[in-house]
Amino acid sequence: MLRRKQLKIKKYAKILIAFSITLLLYGVFLDYQENKKYYNPITDASTIKGGSSNNTTIDINTSGEPLDENSSTVQNHNDTSVPTIEDSNDTYRKQIEKRFGITIKYGPETENYEVGGLTTTPIRNATDISASLSTLNKCLSNYPEGLFQEISDGGIPLTIYLIERYSLNGVTGVTDSNSFNANISIATAYPFEESFYHESYHYIERFMTDKRNLSFTNWNGYNPPGFNYGETNYELSYTANGGREDSYFVNNYAQSSDSEDRASTFEYMMDDEKASCLNYNQPVWKKAKLMAEAMDAALTTCSPYVVEYWERFLWKK
Repeated sequence: MLRRKQLKIKKYAKILIAFSITLLLYGVFLDYQENKKYYNPITDASTIKGGSSNNTTIDINTSGEPLDENSSTVQNHNDTSVPTIEDSNDTYRKQIEKRFGITIKYGPETENYEVGGLTTTPIRNATDISASLSTLNKCLSNYPEGLFQEISDGGIPLTIYLIERYSLNGVTGVTDSNSFNANISIATAYPFEESFYHESYHYIERFMTDKRNLSFTNWNGYNPPGFNYGETNYELSYTANGGREDSYFVNNYAQSSDSEDRASTFEYMMDDEKASCLNYNQPVWKKAKLMAEAMDAALTTCSPYVVEYWERFLWKK
């Protein structure tokens, strides 16, 4: 009898324990449900890439438009207004034109362009055009602010043609100018900084002589006795005689005419590094100094009290 009572007690105890465990689990479940928060794709957007709060996932509705159209982080991947590289090139071109007071042509705009008996090949690659515009902007930035605008306002507007190449190999730039307008074409298939500096001086000198009545009547006095342009003497050229600082010309081409002598000298004045022929009181230095003084006198955007970019080597002994 006693044993039967003990068995009943154990049976009830097991039932009570099982019931208690059930109540406990149910309580935990209710507490979990009460504190549970469901994910909202807008308000609870998950962060990505290291937890940056600027990078979020955005829900898109069935129409393909962002749910929050005012959010600056929303990107509509169907938006066709994203600028192409051609659009960016045109915008960049217009910025350069506005800043420097010039006109720039490239690509189809230069189709069939001929100059000096040479035909030209347009640039067709948008990436090459972008790189050429960047190089051109860098070159133009080395001139006094407003210089090209001054010359344009003075009656000789400038158009720059960025082409790929000329029909004659080795030609890198050509200036075609008169008293009323000027075109500078540059072959971008070559590094063209030196070519642009050379051609730009022709343009500047055209303005100084035609609109400011400047002349270089004493120029031949800076050459050795008996020298005549059109005759090449390698011993007189800096690039041909081993780089002697007492050279009279920077290269052989400078011996072709007095205007090419000045334009070639200007290349060296604009170079990144100083050539020894521009050392103080050397023949090329004297020519460069005369050119700098002429530009100070003829151009209102230049001043004898300011060291222009092309003058920085002249006063550096």
